[in-house]
This record gives sequence, structure tokens and C-alpha cells, in this order.
Amino acid sequence: MGGLDVKVRTKPCKWCGRPLKQGRWWRPKRYCNRWHAVKYRVVSVVANVLDSI
Repeated sequence: MGGLDVKVRTKPCKWCGRPLKQGRWWRPKRYCNRWHAVKYRVVSVVANVLDSI
């Protein structure tokens, strides 16, 4: 009989794929750090612009 057996949920970072521990269920983490979020948004904006040309 040990302590509480808590299952830690993980999701991969959208940029690099590193597993992130999800501490809250109402707003999950999507990126490792802020720069990965910026890179992801910049790449998606550039891709949308190039698709519209």
C-alpha cells in the first residue's frame, strides 16, 4: 500500500514533439516554451500567405 497512484497526462509539443506534463485539464500546454509558440505561429502565417498566392 503506497501513496496515491496519480497518472500524469502528457501531450507532445506542437513544434518539437517533446512530451509535456499536463497539470490542468481546462487549458492544456501546447508548447515547451514561448519561442516554440512564436515559431509555430510564424510558420503557419507564412504557409497561409504562400497558399493564398
